[in-house]
Amino acid sequence: MNQSTRATECPKCGGKELGQGKHNGYAAMHPDNKLSFGSDVVYIICTECGFIIESYVKKPEKFKGTL
Repeated sequence: MNQSTRATECPKCGGKELGQGKHNGYAAMHPDNKLSFGSDVVYIICTECGFIIESYVKKPEKFKGTL
């Protein structure tokens, strides 16, 4: 994710310690109108309160031409 500004603070609680996580198993994002294995969804999470600050797909190129 090259165009994102990196969050440094939780907007909910003001916590400064952030972590990164992803869904396991079949929790990938899939294009709506084509066959694809999809992409993992990555989350930036506040480690103080658990608020999900940001989420994005790891392989956005899999969604080109889906609209």
